[in-house]
Amino acid sequence: MNFFFEWFLMPFRHSTLFWGFVRQEIRGRYAGSLGGLLWSVVTPLGNMLIYIFVFSVILKLRLRIEDAGTDSFVIYLMAGLLPWMAFSEALLAAPGTFVNRAEMITKVSFPIQLLPLTNVAVTFILNAIGLAIFLIYLALIGKAGPGWLWLPLVMVIQLLFTLGLAILISSLAVFIRDIGQLMGIIIPLWFYLTPILYPLSMVPQHFRWLLYGNPMYPFIELYHQALLRQHFSFLSVAHASLLAFFSLFAGTVFFSRARHAFADVL
Repeated sequence: MNFFFEWFLMPFRHSTLFWGFVRQEIRGRYAGSLGGLLWSVVTPLGNMLIYIFVFSVILKLRLRIEDAGTDSFVIYLMAGLLPWMAFSEALLAAPGTFVNRAEMITKVSFPIQLLPLTNVAVTFILNAIGLAIFLIYLALIGKAGPGWLWLPLVMVIQLLFTLGLAILISSLAVFIRDIGQLMGIIIPLWFYLTPILYPLSMVPQHFRWLLYGNPMYPFIELYHQALLRQHFSFLSVAHASLLAFFSLFAGTVFFSRARHAFADVL
């Protein structure tokens, strides 16, 4: 079990290297652009304004408050879409975590565990900017509430869940290079099976088991509870925490057994 807990200590033991990777990754994403890091603010803000205009002004979609916690389709959509984007972007990037850095891994001695940690951390940091803009918008229209106090806990649990899957996927991709193409198919399907575009009440009763069995369901539900319903279910927290534990355990166990063969395959 020591290897499991080592992952939590890695960013602290190698903090200089870890934050160096984080800064390098963020700079790399905006390298050559005039706006630089400013795009991490402009992009989610622009998308949010488009959603508000299309769904509120043009289509005028409304929801029932008792079903969604809000009658605004845009607010319901953004409350689930923003955390989903952090999750999906991290998993889509995961297959290239080790494969794209094969030369560095085989020629330089360093704790390669920092690579998936860096990718997930950068994805969540950048997407947190969009969430912050959304929270400001909710506050300006008078939708702030005490449920927001639970958001840091929800974000940490989601980050751990995502990290476990990212470790597993990035390790598998070293041996099965088709994982990247497979994730491009799985992620869109997974999105539509998650109650982001629709509340659970709109799903026919005999199909709801698909959502209940969806590992992302309790996480999106927690965001909806904290942001829209202003109440918090500790059962959902326990469910999400259990998923995060098993995700991390599976990812770190597979990595610990497969890492010794990385050099031969890469």
